[in-house]
Amino acid sequence: MKNKFSNLSREILFMSLWTFSLCIYAQNIVVTGTVRDSAGEPLVGVTVQIQGTSHGTVTDYDGGFRIANVFSDAVLEFRYVGMQGQAVPVNGRTTINVVLHEDAEILEEVVVVGYGVQKKETMVGSVVVAGEKDLKQIGAVTDLTQALSGQLPGIVSLTSSGEPGGILTGESSTNIFIRGQNTWNGGQPLILVDGVERNMNNIDVNEVSNISVLKDASATAVYGVKGANGVILITTKRGDAGKTTLDFNYVAMGQMVSKIPEKLDSYEAMMAKNEMIEREIALNEPSWNAYVPYGIVQRYKKPQSAEYAVIYPNVDWADAMFKDVGLSHRATLSARGGSNAIQFFGSLAYLHEGDMFEDYDNGKGYYPNYNFDRFNFRSNIDAALTHTTKLKFDISGFYSLKNTNFNNEGSTGRADHWMWAAAYRLAPNLFIPIHEDGRWGAYQEGGNQTVNPLAAVYNIGIRQTRTTQLNFDLSLEQDLKFITKGLSARASLFYDNSIRSEGGIYDNANSIRPNEAATNVRFKQIYPLLYEGPDQDPSEYTALLPITDAEFDWIIRPWGIRQEAIQDANWAGYIPVFRRMLYQGQINYARRFDKHNVSAMGVFKREEYARGSMFKNYREDWVFRATYDYDSRYLFETNGAYNGSEQFGPGYRFDFFPSLALGWVISNEKFLEKYDWVDNLKLRYSIGILGDDRVGGGRWQYSSQYAYGGYARLSNLTNGASPYNFYRESVVGNPNIQWETALKNNLGVELSVLKGLFSVNVDYYTEDRTNILMAGTSRNIPPFFGVTPPSANLGHVKSKGYEIELGFNKRFNRDFTLWSKLAVTHNENKVIFRDDKPLQYDYLKNAGYPIGQARSLKRADFYNNWDEVYASVPTENNDGDKLPGYYNLIDFNADGIIKMSEDTPPIGYSGVPQNTANFSLGVSYKRFSAFVQLYGVNNVTRYVNQHSYYGDTDILFAHVRDYWSKDNPEATSFLPRWKTSAQNIGDYYLHDASSFRIRTAEISYSFTGKKWIKNSGISNLRLFINGNNLFYWSRLPDDRENTYSGGSAVDGAYPTMRRINLGIDLSF
Repeated sequence: MKNKFSNLSREILFMSLWTFSLCIYAQNIVVTGTVRDSAGEPLVGVTVQIQGTSHGTVTDYDGGFRIANVFSDAVLEFRYVGMQGQAVPVNGRTTINVVLHEDAEILEEVVVVGYGVQKKETMVGSVVVAGEKDLKQIGAVTDLTQALSGQLPGIVSLTSSGEPGGILTGESSTNIFIRGQNTWNGGQPLILVDGVERNMNNIDVNEVSNISVLKDASATAVYGVKGANGVILITTKRGDAGKTTLDFNYVAMGQMVSKIPEKLDSYEAMMAKNEMIEREIALNEPSWNAYVPYGIVQRYKKPQSAEYAVIYPNVDWADAMFKDVGLSHRATLSARGGSNAIQFFGSLAYLHEGDMFEDYDNGKGYYPNYNFDRFNFRSNIDAALTHTTKLKFDISGFYSLKNTNFNNEGSTGRADHWMWAAAYRLAPNLFIPIHEDGRWGAYQEGGNQTVNPLAAVYNIGIRQTRTTQLNFDLSLEQDLKFITKGLSARASLFYDNSIRSEGGIYDNANSIRPNEAATNVRFKQIYPLLYEGPDQDPSEYTALLPITDAEFDWIIRPWGIRQEAIQDANWAGYIPVFRRMLYQGQINYARRFDKHNVSAMGVFKREEYARGSMFKNYREDWVFRATYDYDSRYLFETNGAYNGSEQFGPGYRFDFFPSLALGWVISNEKFLEKYDWVDNLKLRYSIGILGDDRVGGGRWQYSSQYAYGGYARLSNLTNGASPYNFYRESVVGNPNIQWETALKNNLGVELSVLKGLFSVNVDYYTEDRTNILMAGTSRNIPPFFGVTPPSANLGHVKSKGYEIELGFNKRFNRDFTLWSKLAVTHNENKVIFRDDKPLQYDYLKNAGYPIGQARSLKRADFYNNWDEVYASVPTENNDGDKLPGYYNLIDFNADGIIKMSEDTPPIGYSGVPQNTANFSLGVSYKRFSAFVQLYGVNNVTRYVNQHSYYGDTDILFAHVRDYWSKDNPEATSFLPRWKTSAQNIGDYYLHDASSFRIRTAEISYSFTGKKWIKNSGISNLRLFINGNNLFYWSRLPDDRENTYSGGSAVDGAYPTMRRINLGIDLSF
């Protein structure tokens, strides 16, 4: 018995040791190998993973991989984007080589369109797309709105300010136009984020999967009343089944002022002013009082002694105001992954935009700035509740803090121009920014026009504008194949909330005028003409400001905290609480019958939107789309939208907007089979009617409105007023008001040859927009009508244009790839009717010219002598004040007199460019890659009046250096008048606003696949340096593309930026 037990024990021990040894052997297998494509080229970054575990690696630059601790009976999974995955049993092998083949279904490119996606091959609409790869090429633009211009053909963006976080309370400083401006009522496209109308300027670019721009009627008709100006669809990233990946992106940004007006220094400006006074003294003897003796002017000339630099200032205000380099940064951490049952994408992002103001100490214990900080978050979840039911639940939003100040608080408008004056209109000889004793420089005689801009930045508190936005998206998808194959349904609910609050540090009464006792700033003013020498008592030529007439001395009063509040503030005109609810139901059908592909879609949608305490806005949409293609050769699509909008009265509240599109994929025809070098050749045509109800002018314009108040007088006695108040019609309504209507045509050709080596896309389009709303104040109705006329649908505009996109993509070998793109667009419009005065000169009418056509008096040559002055055409005003050295104006209507009201013909173009061109060139060699993007516009005109001698101060601009004199008759400029009129310069300040810029450039290096990277658990590591707006050329004095926000052309705005960015992309 004992022997039997002993033998059994030995057998059990032997079996245990043998099993254990097998386990040890299985767990210690090291598998190596390579992964190649069907052409034999190694694939970099292929995921190699042990099935059922998270243990894996990625292939290196040579396609090689090494994975340890593999069971001998394990299965290795190989996955690569665009390739068919493989599951390979190990079977004890230590070397496994794999060939992956292209997945035709995955590579079949799809494009996000309205309420769905379509295969690009059979799509007939005019749609352009920017994917994740394209979005990485925009550099570190902090406002996504600014990133699209130059990236996609047909888009023009006009930026007016570089202020951190946007202008005013955080609005974007960029206007976008798709295929030009075709209405004077805004003309901005509809922007949808994951199917909901939302702003795009506060989206983190790393959240975005792709951006589709819909341009023609076929693509935009499903948005009916909102689609006339084009549509931008932003789709955010979603999860994928597979290993969870963590992605980290960090960018450090150095920003510099791009271009601001160049000014003459104190010495040059004062010498020019003295000469001007000498010229005009006969016309205005008091001008002599401003003449400065040459001996004193000399003291303003650099180099100066330390004493003279304070008493006789020669300040470069742009240098004093703005840093050489400002710093910003952005960090994003995201996670992506999931299983077959649930997939997720989550993202957290932080952006800090630092301002460009030089740092000064206000001596008050707080530190003002114009910084902007934003936190973004997003969670997108897809869950398979059953094998036919899917749930999508998304939560996203942001929190931002924008710092400005309380300038002009309590007045009727902002005074941001106090700060921008440093770059645009402040004379260099008035005062220094700040004195050694901490007092700010001052020139009290100039009032608001000569406020110290640095004192304005640093002494009127910190206005902290906080914005919180939270978006909820819920969608339930049900496969209805039990009814019929290819049928599905979706129900969605979207709910958005946004709240804006204001608070911060409130510095007394926020007055910075040195001549007001209410100000809370210590100033010092120096009077140079009173200075006699270094031994003089400074109090004899210096004034300490402000001065009070109270019984006690003036002191700085303590600042306080303004509690954060959600209220009508900062000239908003409303309580800043926003809410939007949207719910929709959608039916989809897609099925293939042999060579016949059919699809259909129907949507019902209702939307409610409100701001502050307003009554809700309501919209309702009924949408359909049907497509058909035969053998991917003959294409047909029809779309329609039946829309309702509360903007209009009964009878005009609902309307139907249809479209029709046809396509022919010629490259799929049998007669082209022998031409195997033709990859794709497609013709497409679309026509449709769209609308626009974003007409401005307030709500309920279809209804007259009445007011109560006022009375009649019964006699001239003091108490002779009638005891009865008036009820009166205050607003005249127009019951026939309706939406603008746009009839759009688009003809397109797509060609790709030699396996994508060359590609060409061409689109020609027209638009006929009618019923454009005209505000009552712009209508041609006689004043005896008595009140402001009602708005009416009277306008008519026609436009046309073309887009050409050329592509080149060549992979010379596994190490070297070269690609380039060239996109050229042209758009022109012509006003057909805009209620012009019937007896007005044709060249003064809007009809026949583009929207926003520039007009001005037109200049000829200089008056070079008095004979030419006397022989010139008389001007309507100040003709007796003419002097040689100014321009002979053209009497355009030849009536013998120059009139501002009649002699202003069209000159140049409008402020929206007719032509744009974008050229991109990229190269990759082994782990290095680089690209550059160039962007240019022309046929665009801007009026930028540089206000010389602003506020009777010595401010002149660089163009004056080459001014006319009898010794310089071929000059390019005039000498601005000091105190007299008749400065006849015509269209001098009407600039050709053509420009060219290096929009983006980048150099990067990828470490992906290196051994030490894989060993550290990192799947991807890329370092890059790029830049935005690195070079800019234009005849304009600054780098603003328009002035619709942030101040006028004279007052200026926060300058636009050049950026150099250093960043890292890291994946685990």
